[in-house]
Amino acid sequence: MAVTGHTVMCGLERISLRVARALVQLGERVTIVAEDPEPSLLREARRAGARVIEGRWTDVAQLQSAGLEGARCILLTENADLRNVQVALAAREVNPDLRVVLRMFNAELADRATRLLANSRVVSTSAEAAPYFAAAALGMAAAPDGLAWGRHVVVVGDEEGADDDVFGPVPVGDGEALRPLQPPELPSNRRHWRRAGLYRRALLAALDPRLAILGTGVAVLLAASVAVFHSASNLYPTAGQPTAISWLDALVFTATTAYGNTDLSHAEWGVKLYAVLFMFAAALGLALTFGLVADVLVGAQLQEALGVPRGRMRNHVVVLGLGNLGYRTTLHLLAAGVEVAACDSSSHGRFVAIARRLGVPVLIADANYLDSLRALSVDRARAVVAATSDDLANLEAALAARELNPDTRVITRLFDQELAERAQQQLHITEAQSVSALATPAFVAAALGEGVLSIIERRHSLWLLGEATIVDGCDAEGRTVRQLEAGDDLRVLAIRERGITRWRPARTERLHAGQEVLVACTREAWARLCTTVAEPAQPVRVP
Repeated sequence: MAVTGHTVMCGLERISLRVARALVQLGERVTIVAEDPEPSLLREARRAGARVIEGRWTDVAQLQSAGLEGARCILLTENADLRNVQVALAAREVNPDLRVVLRMFNAELADRATRLLANSRVVSTSAEAAPYFAAAALGMAAAPDGLAWGRHVVVVGDEEGADDDVFGPVPVGDGEALRPLQPPELPSNRRHWRRAGLYRRALLAALDPRLAILGTGVAVLLAASVAVFHSASNLYPTAGQPTAISWLDALVFTATTAYGNTDLSHAEWGVKLYAVLFMFAAALGLALTFGLVADVLVGAQLQEALGVPRGRMRNHVVVLGLGNLGYRTTLHLLAAGVEVAACDSSSHGRFVAIARRLGVPVLIADANYLDSLRALSVDRARAVVAATSDDLANLEAALAARELNPDTRVITRLFDQELAERAQQQLHITEAQSVSALATPAFVAAALGEGVLSIIERRHSLWLLGEATIVDGCDAEGRTVRQLEAGDDLRVLAIRERGITRWRPARTERLHAGQEVLVACTREAWARLCTTVAEPAQPVRVP
């Protein structure tokens, strides 16, 4: 008998394993098609309850052996935009009703694909994870929980909340409650402050200490010469007053003497000797000035070519690794008005030139070297984000940054979530996050169908965050919030009407057509809700 109504996953990576575990826990049947999977991931996937077929997931015939014709959804989680699109289009030819979930980095292609390909959703792991890395770098509370209607819904203890607290906790049983948290607000004048920081560093870079020393020496020499020539006599023997000249005349005489354009034949011998020494000193000072200015300008250009920040940065964020995650994290930090310095091991990196055009100094060097971190002013940074694709390099860079600046926030990317938790606890790392763990809720929600926004991991189960619209004549119309919540497996968190969102609505409030409800519920309760809000006399297809 052919398998129907299941989910087909293409590829077996850490993100695939996490998504498969969550779907199985939610009651979905999952079939994974993977080419040469890692033995450890293969064992974990089968232990989680997923069916694994070893073969080329890019081969449609192989996917058909996994029951593609009767599948409900296909997930393409490999980090290959073009291949994911090719397989998605081929799979849709085999099963026109198939829901398609693609992993894709290219935002423009993703937007066009979802608009042209019905019943599909595109998810980017770096786009899902980058906001959390940026928030951690800024010291903002942004827990990796469900994001719905502009707020993070987090699981908290079942605490008492004031009746007038519209963002208070909503009890869900088992001593737990859900609380909507407002995302951190960005500074209103963020661009102004970032531009001011750039001007400040450019000014500090121009104020080379050697120029200050040379300028002081030249000023002292000029002041002494003006004083000497002011007190000297017989500098202008043909004048009506051949004694000491005025201060202005002394200044003019000093300037002309510096260029050797004066007649000192009638001056005293001491003045003549001083004038000779002054001319040599003036010529030397002029040569040193031109040479030093040229050195500063050329050195600044060389530093800019190497990516070394101009001037000493302070209170900035250092991003190590300009891959997909590092680049998106940099964009979020720039949007928050924070100065950013970056480091990448290759000058041909995909985002190096783009970051430099945005005004971000990008140092081309290995991020785990102390010299590299010093060049990026880590000792004065507010945070360091280690976002390379190498766990070992990230750990080494994080520990080196902690050594240079014990007070800075250190956020590191680690693929293994268990290693991330242990490193955070034992190595004094501020935040250690797994990108796959942060992106899993988005993939699971996308696979479950339209209306599902995210998932919430409770102590003993997974709940969904979903939104539904009350349509005219549906069974939910006219019911109260308490009646819609009948049972312990569904809670109404908010109601939106005409663009106005009301959190924690009264349980006696009656629902009417046109309203949208945000709910947290189990998989079974979501299926019932889809039936309850469906238009009358129309069959409903539960995802």
